[in-house]
Amino acid sequence: MELRQLRAFVAVATEGHFGRAAARLNLTQPGLTLRIQALEKELGAQLLERSAREVQLTAAGTALLPHARSLIRIEDRALRELKDQAEGIAGRLRISYLLLSALTFPGELVAEFRRRYPTVLIETSSGHSSLNAQRLIDGSVDAAFVSPGVVGSADFADGVTVRLLSRHELVVALNPYHHLAKLEQIPVKALGGEPLIMHAAPYQAVTATLKQWLTRNIGTEPNVVAYDAPDQALEAVARSTSLITFTNSARAANAPLPGVTYRRLSPALLSDFGLAYLLDDESPVLANLLRLIDEMGEGGPGEVPAGSELLSIADDSHLNTP
Repeated sequence: MELRQLRAFVAVATEGHFGRAAARLNLTQPGLTLRIQALEKELGAQLLERSAREVQLTAAGTALLPHARSLIRIEDRALRELKDQAEGIAGRLRISYLLLSALTFPGELVAEFRRRYPTVLIETSSGHSSLNAQRLIDGSVDAAFVSPGVVGSADFADGVTVRLLSRHELVVALNPYHHLAKLEQIPVKALGGEPLIMHAAPYQAVTATLKQWLTRNIGTEPNVVAYDAPDQALEAVARSTSLITFTNSARAANAPLPGVTYRRLSPALLSDFGLAYLLDDESPVLANLLRLIDEMGEGGPGEVPAGSELLSIADDSHLNTP
């Protein structure tokens, strides 16, 4: 069983299409097919079922996929560390921030890591939670900040764990002249029928989760009149006395916007924040980062307080919280 065969299999399983997988690996489609066939012959099992439109995993393919990804990550990690050594770099840390998060801890953490380990090359990127989880599984990053409650459990497969760091509250953003702005805390049922702006792609996971929560608490589908990027949604609220959108309490406190006021919900709606990484990553660089989190962090968010609910789309049993 060759790693190039496993790479071909993982690419097809991820893309669900032979043509896209071949392009991803810079192979011809016949060349990709030969690698898959050779792997299936060696294993004595069919791994993929191919139809006119898509490719699906067989039971054997489903069983092999996490092991294949793990082996590929190990090879990539070894090659990267050898390359770093050849270039005189004492390790590399690739970390992805969470888009539009106003939390200061990630920046403080990375800044302190740079100070303590100046010879480690740090590469940063940013993305929404689902994208960050996928980057981690694909081996594009070593660690990523996420809000685990808005990521499907499938995105956390393959040995991903999340070190929970903090919890923040989602709040209502509205114009100071909106009729609900006179309330210190807005009952969620009061949002029934109110025109809402929800976040557009790539924040569809957050939006879908929030809509589910609103539907359950209001008793009917929320009145979503538009989907827009978070910044544009807040700008629209600032210019309207009827529109409502949502943001997190950290952003409300750290990045105030003229013409927008913020109100808590009742029940309070909370969202966890944490650092995702791979359990089988034995990199000393990652170990140093986790030790620094233990030193700088506040020990995790703890229990959900009475009168509050935690935003989540799935059972969180897939999370490990060391």
